[in-house]
Amino acid sequence: MLKLRASQDHRGHLSPPRRLLSLAAPNAGAHAGGMASASNENGTMALTEDLLVSLVKCEDVMSSYPVLRRIVIIPLFAFSNALVQILPSSRSYGPDGPWQAVNVSLGNPPQYVQLLPGGIWASTILSYGMCKDNDRSQICGSGGLYDPEDSGTVDDETLQIILPDPGSLDGGQTRANVSWRQMMETLQITRGSQYQPVVVRNFSMKLVDKFAMNLPDGSPGFPPQLGNLALGAPDSTHVFQNPDGTIRANASLIPAAIYQSGEISTNSFGLHIGSVAMNIPLSLWLGGYDSSRVLGSVSSQPYTGDQLLIDLLEIGIGVDNGASPFPFAQKQGILRQDNNSIGDSVQVSLDPLAPYLHLPQSTCDALASYLPVSYQSKYNLYFWNITDPRYKPLVRSPSFLSFVFRAPSLPQAKLTIKVPFQLLNLTLQAPMIEIPTQYFPCRPPQAGGTHASAYALGRAFLQAAFLAVNWDPDGGQWSLGQAPGPDTARAPQQEQFSNRLKSSTASWSDSWKSHWTPIKETVSTVNSTGPTITTDTAAPKPGLSTGAKIGIGIGCAAALALVAGIGLGFYRSRSRAREASKISLQQ
Repeated sequence: MLKLRASQDHRGHLSPPRRLLSLAAPNAGAHAGGMASASNENGTMALTEDLLVSLVKCEDVMSSYPVLRRIVIIPLFAFSNALVQILPSSRSYGPDGPWQAVNVSLGNPPQYVQLLPGGIWASTILSYGMCKDNDRSQICGSGGLYDPEDSGTVDDETLQIILPDPGSLDGGQTRANVSWRQMMETLQITRGSQYQPVVVRNFSMKLVDKFAMNLPDGSPGFPPQLGNLALGAPDSTHVFQNPDGTIRANASLIPAAIYQSGEISTNSFGLHIGSVAMNIPLSLWLGGYDSSRVLGSVSSQPYTGDQLLIDLLEIGIGVDNGASPFPFAQKQGILRQDNNSIGDSVQVSLDPLAPYLHLPQSTCDALASYLPVSYQSKYNLYFWNITDPRYKPLVRSPSFLSFVFRAPSLPQAKLTIKVPFQLLNLTLQAPMIEIPTQYFPCRPPQAGGTHASAYALGRAFLQAAFLAVNWDPDGGQWSLGQAPGPDTARAPQQEQFSNRLKSSTASWSDSWKSHWTPIKETVSTVNSTGPTITTDTAAPKPGLSTGAKIGIGIGCAAALALVAGIGLGFYRSRSRAREASKISLQQ
């Protein structure tokens, strides 16, 4: 382990020595000669391991020229292709998913919790006290609870900040009365038996002590099952100031703290939420991404403040192959349908904490008009009518919603993300509803949300999209691309961030092929809501024609009649013989 003394100013930038950072060099000896030398063509500079150690030990040089760490030290570790994977949990959570989570532990001794990946700045952790007296204690905090009284590493005194309600645990999409405390703790990320855990000290977290919310109709809501693991921010530390403007504390964020320790080469992450129902595992990497989880063109754009904003140009409906379950092969113009106030685009934020497609009410209603769904005011959602004959063929077919975004970084200046209807056939379950119910996840945003944009694309959309962020203060950007379906390679293809992200050349259609049931091209009638569909779930079996079957039936009937006639004749001849025998005996 190579160590370097450095510190950070209130913006998170390196400044003269104040705190100890560790620079790890994973797999340093994996290459021939490890990091023994690197020289230019003229041999005027040979950067050896000894020189590296000398640079690290030379605190005066490093504190006087902190930029050396950025341009010399960190890039050296990039040769190791070091990425950190945060493993998905084995359980899924609702009550409006199911959704996948990730595993981490807090404190010493470790308290294990499962968290939704997403959010910025401080992570949200559910406290033991929040669920202690809850009448739904079996549901409350089922992803794991944390008790600061049982930890020897918690710092709940330095900040002493109590955040009042109202608040939200879903990116501002649901109002709730929340009481939480800001504190710092030690976070551990387990990486599997072949790696040492990643340790982040002074981890910034909000501990939820009280939570209460109502459903859209005002009826009592339900307690949360799990909190969230925030994935960084534009600054590399979470700075807390005193009233006079002096710094009270610099709390650690991930992935920045892991980048500063030298275990990853960029302050970045790559995320594909995946799908429980379709068996697409969650993928979350720090310091890079899995390139097998992004297909085709990738749009890259700067983040706005601490939000990931992009212009949504259009929403459409399409079918990849086979007949359409709709009265059209494809449909465009749904974003603005029945709403002339929408201009040429709608600005949306990409937010893994938001659960649904949070779009204009007119857009949700327009989408619903083409689907076998019914609006339920209690939940402000649309329920699938599962008894409708169109339902199963539609959600099993290769049909999808298409989202077209403005993408100046691409030659065509547009990026299209396709979301199959199979991923939009989600399930409400207890405690939100008594009987599991399939629903279509489109809901307008609530008034007064926390996003700069009123509209957001959340987990429902990110099942089918790849999201990555590089929080580099010098030209940081975030990226969006098409994610594959369940028929994709499961071996991760680790890639570090660069100016242009690499993507897989695999076919999106092929990644869904075995999970689709295309509709046959025969359609009997078309009505106002869609065609009456005749479809088979299995391929037709080879057999005889109808005429041949009739001919065989007639032949079989004739053969049976012939056999019956022969049998009757034989029976009569035997009867006459017996009568003749009786007369002979009597005589």
